[in-house]
Amino acid sequence: MPRTKLTGFSRLLIFLLIALPIVYAGAAYYNGEDPVANVKGWLGMDETDTRVDYESVQEGLREENDRLRQELARCQAGTTGS
Repeated sequence: MPRTKLTGFSRLLIFLLIALPIVYAGAAYYNGEDPVANVKGWLGMDETDTRVDYESVQEGLREENDRLRQELARCQAGTTGS
């Protein structure tokens, strides 16, 4: 079988695909960081607590609803009196 020949550029790309993650992980560990957590953060896969406090959301919606009802009543009272 003939041997597959690679160009210099393709060799560089393959080297970078292998070497850059290793170098990044080493540099991150040296700086006291967690490289896996950093990459997950960049990709939006971090495990932060995204739970919503539904009671506070409901209370905020109730307050907004009451405010809008009062504003609507005030607007309707202003237009009927003219």
